[in-house]
Amino acid sequence: MRVMFCSHPGLGHFFPLVHLAWAFRTAGHEVIATIAGPTEGAAGSGVEIVDAAPGFSMEAVNKRLAREHPEFVRTVATKPAINLDEWGPGFAAINRPLIDGIMALTDDWGPDLVVYDQGTTAGLFAAARAGAPAVQRNVSAWRTRGMHEAAAAHLPDVCERYGVTISKPAVTIEEFPPSMLAGERPEGWFMRWLPHSGGSVVGDRLLQPPERRRVAVSMGTVELQMLGTGTMRTIIDAAAGVDAEFVLALGGVDIGSLGPLPDNVSSVGWIPLHHLLATCTAIVHHGGGGTALTAIDAGVPQLITPDPRDLFQHTTLEAVRKRGIGFVSEREDVDADLLTRLMTDEGVRAATAEVQREMATLPTPAETAQRIIEHLF
Repeated sequence: MRVMFCSHPGLGHFFPLVHLAWAFRTAGHEVIATIAGPTEGAAGSGVEIVDAAPGFSMEAVNKRLAREHPEFVRTVATKPAINLDEWGPGFAAINRPLIDGIMALTDDWGPDLVVYDQGTTAGLFAAARAGAPAVQRNVSAWRTRGMHEAAAAHLPDVCERYGVTISKPAVTIEEFPPSMLAGERPEGWFMRWLPHSGGSVVGDRLLQPPERRRVAVSMGTVELQMLGTGTMRTIIDAAAGVDAEFVLALGGVDIGSLGPLPDNVSSVGWIPLHHLLATCTAIVHHGGGGTALTAIDAGVPQLITPDPRDLFQHTTLEAVRKRGIGFVSEREDVDADLLTRLMTDEGVRAATAEVQREMATLPTPAETAQRIIEHLF
């Protein structure tokens, strides 16, 4: 069987698909994946990658969106993304550059199954074109509702050009465990979260138990490239007053603008987050769903400091807050007392351990791949 994976631009969307892709591959099926943007980082997973939109640019997407849907940009796109039905113009804009490449691969390769992440409506177009069932991998605690229909309504030319009408996915896989959906009805099956954040050569120092408490600081794969490092300064200044070691895991971002770092703060560039968290007491991060789940998998309490310009982290921070597994704070309000509380609050640590155990009981990607095959074929 041929299984095609379609990812939203950004490694933070692709990496959660990797274990399921390998589950199909190691079961003997052919697997290929599409992404736009960071193709080299995606290819490092070992999955065969096709660039869906060479030269893809979020800046170009945003400019077109502002030109064609100014009212949406002035109103909906200025508040947290909670009701995704309202985001039809936005999801249409980011999917439009992907569709021709994905449809060309669909015609050439002929997938029997299409797996896509929640923001990639193009995956539903591909499934319709191939006459194949579609499997959706949810992102964070987002509820799908009518988001794909809303996006497709702004892509009538695509529907006409390819002669397709999208349908609901045959299977939906939740990313968050049951207790983190805050009473929302599950949209499909649950699957165990297994961390993947690429590979790297890990220095010996970070594999050794630290001499004192260690706190990871991570801001994801997109935010700092788009928004800069300026908002990090408050966190770093607060860290200077805490009896702990702080490790900045900020990928390849140039941190020169931050100036000299305190003696207890160091930078390691790119490192698989789960390796770092295995030696940490806590983590400070931006609110990405994958980062939050990797922290839970490691049994590590978390402090989410969302950038107000990032409108898509609301569901994650609310899920973390309501489940009691971490804290949420504006970056300018982070101080030494809050960082100390993050490391010492036993209630938060106990709640994190509960969710860690819950996740460990969920079906693995290998079990889920087999279930998909038995359910659909």
